[in-house]
Amino acid sequence: MATFLGVLLAALFSALLVWWQYYFRAGKKGRITLVIAILRFFAVFGLLLLLLNPEISKKSLTTTRQNLILLFDDSKSIDHGGAADKAKQLYSDLRENSGLTDRFNILSYAFGEELKILDSLGFRAEGSDLSGAMASMESIYGRDKSTIILVSDGNQTLGKAYEYMGPDLSFPVYSVAVGDTTRYTDLKINRVNLNKYAFLKNTFPLEIFVSYQGSESISSRLRVRMDGKTVFERDVSLGPEINSTKITTDLRASEVGLKTLLMTLDSIPGERNTVNNLWRSPIEVIDEQTRIGIVSGISHPDIGAITKAIESNEQRRVTLLKPQDAPASLVDFDMLILYQPDRTFEPVYEFLLTSGLNTFTVAGPDTDWRFLNGVQKGLQINSFNQTEEILPLINPAFGLFDISDFSVEEFPPLRGILGEILITKQNESILEQQIRGVDLREPLLSVLSDNEGRHALLFGENLWKWRLQSFVNDRDFENFDRLIDKLVLYLTSDGKRDRLTVSYEQVYNVASERSIKAALYDATFVFDPGADLKINVRGTDNEYSGQQNMVLTNNQYEADLSDLPPGKYAFSVTVADQELRSDGRFRIEDFNLEKLFVSSDYRKLQTLSEGSGGKLFYPDQLSELVRELLEDTRFAPTQKSTENIVSLIDFKILLGCIVLALTAEWFIRKYNGLI
Repeated sequence: MATFLGVLLAALFSALLVWWQYYFRAGKKGRITLVIAILRFFAVFGLLLLLLNPEISKKSLTTTRQNLILLFDDSKSIDHGGAADKAKQLYSDLRENSGLTDRFNILSYAFGEELKILDSLGFRAEGSDLSGAMASMESIYGRDKSTIILVSDGNQTLGKAYEYMGPDLSFPVYSVAVGDTTRYTDLKINRVNLNKYAFLKNTFPLEIFVSYQGSESISSRLRVRMDGKTVFERDVSLGPEINSTKITTDLRASEVGLKTLLMTLDSIPGERNTVNNLWRSPIEVIDEQTRIGIVSGISHPDIGAITKAIESNEQRRVTLLKPQDAPASLVDFDMLILYQPDRTFEPVYEFLLTSGLNTFTVAGPDTDWRFLNGVQKGLQINSFNQTEEILPLINPAFGLFDISDFSVEEFPPLRGILGEILITKQNESILEQQIRGVDLREPLLSVLSDNEGRHALLFGENLWKWRLQSFVNDRDFENFDRLIDKLVLYLTSDGKRDRLTVSYEQVYNVASERSIKAALYDATFVFDPGADLKINVRGTDNEYSGQQNMVLTNNQYEADLSDLPPGKYAFSVTVADQELRSDGRFRIEDFNLEKLFVSSDYRKLQTLSEGSGGKLFYPDQLSELVRELLEDTRFAPTQKSTENIVSLIDFKILLGCIVLALTAEWFIRKYNGLI
């Protein structure tokens, strides 16, 4: 109202001013007077509008709908359990329900080993990670108002226990349990514990965990075969009260090579699923063992961490030594780890001078730096005698061996001595030093190599914290142990560097990631990113034969083997226009954990849903689920009112009109001699 009144008064004032100026005062009338009066009116009225700048408020209402996320299990256990058609029908019914589409913003995802946007259901995933899918949903939609409908059989082959994640989720989960919920009589092998390697003529332990589900006592027989030959048998008796057992035995490694252990249980009456009565595990029998000595004059948890990391590879054995031990005892080792050497290590270094044995030196606050400078060729350290907390930084240019799978994320600092480090031998740093956020450009973990041997240097203690952090990050020690494994492998090799190196597993599971990686170096052993690498794969027990180009990713070449069927294969990696070649063999096992499940695990789904504030439903209760979502006030759309202040005039256009009106008035007056 105020704006309207202001504009009206401005128009009235402009009209009175023009009347007084052209009619009352001048007393002239005629067509020209009328024209210039109108022009003057618009000019004055425009100026007043500029001063008033009238505005109006515009209110708009927007409706915000919550996200309804349809999360479907796309693994093979759904199809194997006979629930594929029901799951597809649920997806169609939920997507086409008008009540849900009006109330929610519907999004669709599927998960197997990984989460993906759902376009169609094929139930071809070799594994299922429900906990990973839930964690991803929390990361993506945790800050938005969302609800999840989870359609799954509740069976998981990867990840952590998802049923306890409910209280930590920011949204309710409504589970729909598909598949057969009947609990059938079932005898199965739950898990097998077996080392990756065994040594020729030695025994190796085998642990087999067997469980039973049923209401009557049963008896079966467990058989273990190695490459088709029975090497162990035992009767198994279980019942409703004692429904699980662990069977242990020691087997003898009599032949070198890659062996397959096949564990089988005789089926019992009424058992529907016999796939889980069988378990295959590979083991490689080798005829040599790497012997590593750790020499230390002090006790420190680092020694235990290094020992555990090295012996995680069954090809290696660690022995703890004192610096005073006779040099003759050092002859039996393939490599020595020198932990914080001081002058008591003098006999050890005298032995190294004549033996040429490779070493890994760990230096820290207890190291005698003056002594180390004198005995370690190619190394000079100017110590400031100041203890510092040193954080690691990965050197992306390191190329002596592949460290692309090693991460220092959230690694705590090592305790070391601040100082200037000068390495005069040929060297490459795996890790560099960072102190208080500053990259010192000094090595933290460095590898030295020349014609006299190979050596590694670490300038800090408390490696045990790194191994512990690896477990915190990944729930296993592999990140840390892999680095130590590759470092020890490099230091115990014969020193000859291959320009073409290939890394692969000898046994792959159909449900695991399958690839072969290669690295190529030029004549100066600098990584070559522009080469043309090809891999030829042929089946040794089938008719498969194929060739593909290896793709460059993260400073290495990689070939994907995911399309290969189970079987035994031989491969060769070649480099175009160069006489470089690397051969190998591997096997893909036809073993899929998804086939071990017959019934859905609705109890875990119920625990997850109730912990998050949702409920468990079954496919025939879809209408009840929809009604629950439509009637629950927590999921009602919300309206937001937005008020925008909009100016009624455009300043540039109005200013142009004022100038045009005044100009026209002046020309008319001038032309008619009124000025």
